[in-house]
Amino acid sequence: MHPRLEQHIKQHLGEESDLPENFNALLRDVNRAYDLLDQQRADLMETLEQSARTMLERNATLTRNLESQRKSQQELSQSYEVLNATLNASNEGILVVGNDDTVVAFNDRYVDLIRASREEILSRTGTDLFHYSCTLFSNPSQLYDQLAAIREPGSSAFEEYRFHDGTIIEIYSHHHEIAGFIWMIRDITEVREKEDTISYQAYHDSLTGLPNRVHLQQKLSEAIDESTDTHKRFALCYLDLDGFKTINDSLGHSTGDELLIEVAKRLQDVMRPEDTLARVGGDEFIVLINHVQNHDQVLEAAEHLLLRLCDPIRLGRREFVVGASMGIAIYPTDGEEAGILMRNADIAMYRAKANGKNCYHLFTPSLERIAVQRMSLETSLRKALESNALELYYQPKVCLHDIREGMSTGHLHSFEALLRWPKSNGEFVSPESFIHIAEDAGMIGRIGFWILEQACKQAKAWYQQGYQANISINISPRQFLIPNFHQEIVRTIHEMDIPTSLISIEITESLLMQDLTHARHVLEYFRENGLFIYLDDFGTGFSSLNYLKNLPVDAIKIDRTFVKDLSTSTADQAIAASIISLGKNLDMLIVAEGIENAEQADFLIRNGCDLAQGYYYGHPVSAADAEQFLHPDDLLHCNIAQKPSAE
Repeated sequence: MHPRLEQHIKQHLGEESDLPENFNALLRDVNRAYDLLDQQRADLMETLEQSARTMLERNATLTRNLESQRKSQQELSQSYEVLNATLNASNEGILVVGNDDTVVAFNDRYVDLIRASREEILSRTGTDLFHYSCTLFSNPSQLYDQLAAIREPGSSAFEEYRFHDGTIIEIYSHHHEIAGFIWMIRDITEVREKEDTISYQAYHDSLTGLPNRVHLQQKLSEAIDESTDTHKRFALCYLDLDGFKTINDSLGHSTGDELLIEVAKRLQDVMRPEDTLARVGGDEFIVLINHVQNHDQVLEAAEHLLLRLCDPIRLGRREFVVGASMGIAIYPTDGEEAGILMRNADIAMYRAKANGKNCYHLFTPSLERIAVQRMSLETSLRKALESNALELYYQPKVCLHDIREGMSTGHLHSFEALLRWPKSNGEFVSPESFIHIAEDAGMIGRIGFWILEQACKQAKAWYQQGYQANISINISPRQFLIPNFHQEIVRTIHEMDIPTSLISIEITESLLMQDLTHARHVLEYFRENGLFIYLDDFGTGFSSLNYLKNLPVDAIKIDRTFVKDLSTSTADQAIAASIISLGKNLDMLIVAEGIENAEQADFLIRNGCDLAQGYYYGHPVSAADAEQFLHPDDLLHCNIAQKPSAE
């Protein structure tokens, strides 16, 4: 019996009561009902428990899904922020227009480049922005062509545009099948300006702004092509400024630069529009004269160019007169190639310089032969210098009267060191034919110090034998302009371990006139270090008694041009006598050079000249032969590089 039914019977009928027989069937049915009810209740509870578990599982799943969705949204938001930051950090403007013509995306740089606000862009379609962009460009048809080029998905196009305000941009466009039309815009104005600057610098001289050698080569090629087609001629004029190096080295590069700028302006003033003026070197200019009809036209243009440079150029408080030497070559007569034309014009320019400067000279075939000889001589001179094939010869200076104790009449006073370049046949290359080449080729500095070293070695050798034989060396104007050359001379003498009284310096008047202030500084340095100083070729330049009075010069040498005709020319006699008198009054030694006969010597002796130099007293000879002029009894322990005391 069901416990619940049994409990209810006992509660209502008592513990010991017997039930009637007819109730048993009822009780069995009620008992089955109780059992069924319990079963149903158990099934219901199990169902409820299962439903609860299912709900909990679904709730957990939903919670997980919601968290995953939240994270996805957060990641999407972050990705959008990164994408947006990336787009806005780009220096390129970016615009994306969907296939439906809606504006999908753009960045801040696009807003700046397109000259519109964000609101204006958002309110427009892709077509609207396209037409608006066309109004910004100087050539809007390009944009139509670019759009047509990306009509099909997967296609791309690239174009460069210029805004009306001069801004230069490049646009890359791509048609993506899903994203639509992607436009990327970059401002390349600064890039193009730098490229233009680099291109300009590559083809123009940085100082004067004139075309440079590279640009000139292009112009020459164009002129040759045009002349080939039209059979017209053109001329090439090669200009080299006269005396510019002296100004540049003595007054400084800034003054030289100002001078070159002014020269360039003056030359441009007389140029025709169709002609070209180029600067191809430090002080070298080339004028390309196109469409030449005849030689007279070229010569007239050349005269105008040279005449324009004749007027004094004033820079600050200084005034300069700068001429130019010009060589002219005409196409195709003087060369059918640009290089040959320039070479021949250069050759003609050197001939103009040799003819006295500040003039022009037309190229002729004979000049080419001279140039080849000059080049050959320059090459040979370099080899001679490198192989130590040059020699020093020594010409004596002889006392014309008793100068002081130890320096008797007729005895040696000193030597002048003279450069000799021996040939294979035993003769010598004339110094007049190669010294100017050495100067132009930049070898004079090396040669000058080689002469100094050889003179020091020889003076030391004689000194060690007991002779104080002074040797004078010549300083060229080009050597004088080498920075600190005077300090190098004194340093070399000290390194040779000889007294500075054994070496003298000979300078020319023309050297002094280049830069008097610098010359005074150098000469004072020499005197402070015990070097004797001769002023050579006196009377041939623009002598100034003022600088002669103030400069530390110990002796002046009467030039041979005033000596050679002393026997017959009263004018030369007057000049020589005046120079001797002038030197005496300034307490200087007077040296006459180029003495070849007794009549010349007698005149100089009668007029009180101190020293004589020339073939009459001795030819330039080798060091071994020069020893015949040494007199131990007279010269030992005597300081020969010393002027007489004032009477």
